[in-house]
Amino acid sequence: MDFRDITSSLPRIHSPRDFFTGYIVPILAVYLFWGYSNKFLGMSVDYLSAMARDITIADTQMNPSYYAMERLALIVGGVILLCFLLVKNEIGTLIRGLRRGDIGTISECSSSIFAIVCFAVSYVLVTSVLELTPGSQIPFFFFGGAVVAGMLLLQDNISEMLSIRPSNIGYAVREPSILVSAGSIVLFLVMTLNLSMIQPVSQNIPLFLSAIILLMVFYWGWRISQEGMKPSVQARRTAALAYLALLPFIMFLLLRVLYLQHDPDPVMQNRWEVSFPFMDKVNTFKINPWPMEVVANFDTRWMFLKAAVINSARVTLLSIVLCVILGTIVGVTRLSSNKLASTMATVYVEIFRNLPLAVLLFLIATQYGLQAPLFIEEEFLLGGAVFYSNQGIWFVTVASYQRLVMGLVALALLRAALRHMDRIEPRFIITPSTPQEHLRRPFSTLGWRLEALASDIFLIFAAVIFINFLVPFVSTNGGGTEAFIAMAIIVYALSVTSKLDDDGMNALQIDDSESGLRKRFTIWVAAFAVAAGIAVSKGLSWPDYIKDRNGDGVIDSPGAWDIAEGTGFEITPFFLAMILGLTLFTASTIAEIVRGSIQSLPRGQVEAAISLSLNPFQRLRLVILPQALRSMVPLFNNQFMNVWKNSSLAVIVAYSDIFYVILVMMNNVGKLIPLFILLLITYQAGSLAISAVMNWYNTRVTSVKI
Repeated sequence: MDFRDITSSLPRIHSPRDFFTGYIVPILAVYLFWGYSNKFLGMSVDYLSAMARDITIADTQMNPSYYAMERLALIVGGVILLCFLLVKNEIGTLIRGLRRGDIGTISECSSSIFAIVCFAVSYVLVTSVLELTPGSQIPFFFFGGAVVAGMLLLQDNISEMLSIRPSNIGYAVREPSILVSAGSIVLFLVMTLNLSMIQPVSQNIPLFLSAIILLMVFYWGWRISQEGMKPSVQARRTAALAYLALLPFIMFLLLRVLYLQHDPDPVMQNRWEVSFPFMDKVNTFKINPWPMEVVANFDTRWMFLKAAVINSARVTLLSIVLCVILGTIVGVTRLSSNKLASTMATVYVEIFRNLPLAVLLFLIATQYGLQAPLFIEEEFLLGGAVFYSNQGIWFVTVASYQRLVMGLVALALLRAALRHMDRIEPRFIITPSTPQEHLRRPFSTLGWRLEALASDIFLIFAAVIFINFLVPFVSTNGGGTEAFIAMAIIVYALSVTSKLDDDGMNALQIDDSESGLRKRFTIWVAAFAVAAGIAVSKGLSWPDYIKDRNGDGVIDSPGAWDIAEGTGFEITPFFLAMILGLTLFTASTIAEIVRGSIQSLPRGQVEAAISLSLNPFQRLRLVILPQALRSMVPLFNNQFMNVWKNSSLAVIVAYSDIFYVILVMMNNVGKLIPLFILLLITYQAGSLAISAVMNWYNTRVTSVKI
């Protein structure tokens, strides 16, 4: 590339706008990038110099910001190595090669292996061999090494350098890119060891490195935009360019966090110290938990956090169920030919979709408090089955939840029996041949008919175990190990059932004639009656409104009236406000997802259903929704995660969720960063769990070809 090529690539000026976009904007970009890089690198050098300075007097470290070189090299060097490996994107290939022992596959990852070896050698050198000065050599070694790593990523020729042999040394000498890569490594090492002799660089490390980064970023940015590279090469170099451009900020962010953990100011150090002994101490404020009751000044902060997680989880799960039901109804109604119904559904969507959730929660909480009757007004409904007031709602419930579970188990066993009678022999019987397949199909030796029945019963058994172990976990301070084991069992049971479905061993032939449907309906009605009888066999627990708490025959003052503990099922105003707010808000978006998915179906599907004489409900249930579900599920995933994250707005209605409890802990303890990390981990774990379940369900739905 000669001078004429460069001049020919300069922008042509035909108007003031061309001059502005062709020259003024690039000059301004250079100026801003120079200021950004110089600023962040300057602060990073100061932080690293302060943390690397060892001031030991009489075996006492006088530098509160000091980090041992072993730790600095491991953290800072590890971050640089991680960035390098992410840009190269060879980790998966390298792991597969190591697992299989395939030398050819491993050799394809020579660049990543080279980076790992360089990291290991550098770690040994700076911790055991070299004595680098903290003021100049240590910052130059780390930041200069990061810049060299970016340059090697842009050159993208490490594998060619490593393939140099005496027989092809001439080619390497004639290849400029190899000379630049090898020369930069040698020059970096020489400058690091002799930095004190190069005063202009040692005294202006941020300026020197910023100039190099600036030149490389703009040169390679221009080159990538001009040359016709292979897409894979262009993608790697673009990622390397992004790494180099973000390098000053990455280093600043990393070193800032490290410095704040050893900040000379004790207050800042206390806030940023990532340790959790304070969580083992008793909590001093009250919350409104259920079903896990925690007591202020008795239970630890860990228990309060656990109760808050349970609160957030139950409001999220119930809101997800309700918003799917309501959103589906509204979405289908918007497509109705009934003008009144479709208009009402549209009005609902437009109102709640455009209303901020925080405002909606505030309106629900305040209006419920104003409109609901006072607690002392004795507002009973349905013959005393429901008591509602501004203090909450109490419902009649079963006296024994164990009997309720027994009733549900009876229904599940009936379903398994009906499926067993409807099951037909599959077209192809797949026999497990590997240990992994035998693990996924443990009942295969029973034959195709009994295997499916055994898997259904095993799933019911796993669900019962899960419920029995989950209740102690969510209502007491223990039960964590048992709940984890129960979770593993039910996940395994679900995998067994799904494997049978994948292998086609669960083929069913249901009698959908009029007599068959009537018979099935009769069976289920009788089964529900029996299950209800089992559930209420120990009676019902009615809300017991007491005015004489002492039992002395004297009615207490209205402020002392209460619902007897253990009677009825209570829904607090805070929980009710959260459920209504999250459901109404999210259902408006769910409705649009349902409507859009249905409208995306070919018109021929509906016409085919009409030709089969299916009524509108049958068309919707058997034809339209099953096909539309394939496009709904990925969008539902986003909305369900939004419900989980939006539950953090519970602080508006004083509901004791994760964010509310941790926020109060922050104010009481002052441990901002550890509590913030717990908050992030909790929400991230919940989002990942929702995403995992929905992705699994999505694979189940999309595996069915229409």
